[in-house]
Amino acid sequence: MVSTTAEEPGAYPLRRMPTQDRASRQVERILDAACAEVVERGYDAASTSSIAKRAQIAVGSVYRYFPDKRTLIQAIERRNQHRYTEAVRERLAVVADWREAVDVTLDTFREMHRTDPGFRAVVLSGLGDPQLEATPGEFDDQHAGEFAELLAQRFGATDSHEFRLTVTLTITMGEALSHLAERLPPEDADHVLAQGRPTLHRLLEPYLP
Repeated sequence: MVSTTAEEPGAYPLRRMPTQDRASRQVERILDAACAEVVERGYDAASTSSIAKRAQIAVGSVYRYFPDKRTLIQAIERRNQHRYTEAVRERLAVVADWREAVDVTLDTFREMHRTDPGFRAVVLSGLGDPQLEATPGEFDDQHAGEFAELLAQRFGATDSHEFRLTVTLTITMGEALSHLAERLPPEDADHVLAQGRPTLHRLLEPYLP
C-alpha cells in the first residue's frame, strides 16, 4: 500500500516547495524516515537529527522543508489522507451497493493502519491532539465530505445538512471501531466488527433508497 514514487508536494505544509523531481523524492525520503523513526523510537524520542541520519541526508536538508517535528507529522498525515483517498476511490469504482461502499471504506482504513507505517506513526505521535491539525477534525471532515458526495452521486442519497452530519458521525464511529478491532484478539475483533458494521449501515439507511 505504501507508494514508491514522489507524491503531490503541494498537499504538505512545506517551508519551501521542491522544484525538481530529485527534491520531491528527498521530501518523500524524509517523511518515510520520520515514519520509521516514530514507529521504532516513539514521537518524543525521535528528533530531526535522527530522522536526517535515517534518511541519509544532512539535517539542514530536513529544515529546508520542515521547520520542526510537528510539521513533519502534519505532512505525514496529509500524505496518509492522500493515499487513503486514492485507495478508497479505486476500490469503490467497482462497488454497486452503498452498504458495501461503507464496508470497503472501513476495511481500507483498517488495512492501511496495519500496512502503512505512516498511519502508525501518526497514531504514535498523538495526532489526535487538535494542536497538530490546522483545524480540529480537518482530516475526518474532508473524508466525510468526499464520502457524502459519493453516496449522493453514485447511490442516490438525499443530500442535506443532516445527511452530511450523519456521514461525519459514521466516519468517526467507523474509525473508532477500527481502532478497537485493531487492539483486540482476532476472534474478538471479528465480533465487534460484526456488531459494528450494521450500526453504521443503520445510521445511513434513512437517507438512501
